[in-house]
This record gives sequence, structure tokens and C-alpha cells, in this order.
Amino acid sequence: TMERLWQIGELAKCAGVKVSTLRYYDACGVLRPARRAESGYRLYAPEQLEQLRFIQQAKQLGLSLRQVRRVLELSESGELPCEQVAPLLRRMVVRLNERIELLRRRREALLHALSLQEPEKDSARPCCLLYAAMEYLRREDTMARTIEVFTAGCPLCDETIQRVKNAVASCGCTVITRTPDSAEAQQYGIRAVPAIVVDGQLVFTGVPTQEQANALLTR
Repeated sequence: TMERLWQIGELAKCAGVKVSTLRYYDACGVLRPARRAESGYRLYAPEQLEQLRFIQQAKQLGLSLRQVRRVLELSESGELPCEQVAPLLRRMVVRLNERIELLRRRREALLHALSLQEPEKDSARPCCLLYAAMEYLRREDTMARTIEVFTAGCPLCDETIQRVKNAVASCGCTVITRTPDSAEAQQYGIRAVPAIVVDGQLVFTGVPTQEQANALLTR
């Protein structure tokens, strides 16, 4: 006997999704109906319920519909998609780690603000609690940075080092001094000193004013 096909509403109800979702999946090419009735209604095979669940769960993991469709196409063609999926999952893990770290920092900043018994009041600021959280994030950003100052030991270089240290003094950030003939200077393309490198990027050459140093090193 011919296998009974499901109408779109039946599949949607069984899977717990909206009919509009199935129509969208059809339009995207990720889940085509098994066939269409003479009336034009979409008809689905019962085994497509498992495919629909796979699509939904893959989306929950963070895959896009385009990526899910590619996996299904490879599988249907007889290929093993795992070799192509593995690099994708690694990239997703990297992005998730970055997101987790961002959320951790936000949580710590909010908890810090809430822990203040009497936050500093300032009529010029809309909300002192929010400013306390923002200041916490700024300090943590600065502490997490790697700051290198390339100097030749001249008075102007010494002045640059002092201004850099002043800029990050409240954050306890370590300032690394290097000579212009070091391997790092070659790596960063340092051509003149003093020079300031932050997180591997040359950000300033010359002697900064204290205001410039503050702006460069305190976000």
C-alpha cells in the first residue's frame, strides 16, 4: 500500500512548529515537501519529521539554515559531511568563547556596581550605578591589554614611559619597555622611537602628551 503522506499542518503540529516555518523551510530549500497534491497543498513523508527535528536542533546549536542545507545536501549525495562540519564547529566554538567572555565581563561589572553600598553621586551623570559598571569595564579592559614602549633610553623616551605609566596607573597594568633593536621591534615595523604598541599594534610614534596617552590606553 502507498504510504500516507502528511499535510503541512499535521507535520507542523507533530513537530511543534508553525506552518509558516515549514513554508519558509520549503522556500529556503532546506526541507522540501515529498510532493504536492493536485490542489497544490504540500505533502510530507512521515520520515521527514526526523529531518525537521534535525534542522531545528542544528539551529539551536547555532547553525544557519544555509549551513544546515549544505549538510543535508552532502548527506543526501552520499558524502560524509563531518569533514566539512568540523572546521565550522571549531569556528563556532571560538565565537562562543568570545561571547562567553563578553558576558562574563558584563556580569562582573554589574555585580560590582550592585555591591557598592553608596555609589559616588554626581548630578551630571544620569545614573551613578551604571557609571560604576562602565568604569569597572574600562579598568578591566586596560588591565587585559599588553602595552609595550620602545625606547632608546633618551630623555624623551623616559618621558614617554612615565606618561604611559601614569595613564594606566589606576589599573595596575604592566608596561613593558623594549629597545629598537629587539626582535619585537622588527616584528612591529618600528622605525622610530619612542613608540607605543598595544596588543601587538603600533598605535603611536613620538612623545605623547598625557592627554594623548590617556586616550590611547584607557578605553
